Amino acid sequence: MTAVGNARFDRLNALAGLFALALFAALGVAWWRERAQHYETPRWQAVRFESLAAAEPGSNAELWVVAVNLDCPHCQQHLRALAARTAARARPPRLAALIVDSHTVPRAHDLGVALPGGLWWDRDQVWRQAWGRRVYGETFRFDASGSLLSSTPAGVVPDSSSSRM
Repeated sequence: MTAVGNARFDRLNALAGLFALALFAALGVAWWRERAQHYETPRWQAVRFESLAAAEPGSNAELWVVAVNLDCPHCQQHLRALAARTAARARPPRLAALIVDSHTVPRAHDLGVALPGGLWWDRDQVWRQAWGRRVYGETFRFDASGSLLSSTPAGVVPDSSSSRM
């Protein structure tokens, strides 16, 4: 290799190193900004969401809300599996679906499961912006007053976190 070839190779290496360093710094800043952001503890307040299918009245059972993106078959399958897994319980939870990351009113959509807790649309991006959530299929357990009891990822039964579906 000639001296000119070596100099060009050294400049490309230096440029690649600077690019990698800048990318690493940008990721660090993005991570820091996300971690510095204060998010609300999730709390179920029906008035913050738009009802697409009414909840059944008169039950003090826990409300389990699954964050569903209509383009995500995995989170929809989790919702159906959760409904099947809890249906035989003496006091099943009131299962609900919260349609997230849909910027327009969702068209009629059959999720293939009864939703005694209702079908809700997160019009104002409460799930993402206020609660700071990012994972589709996450299941939230709320008590009768709307307080968060737990949240679990898709594939996990909320009140038995060691039990995978």
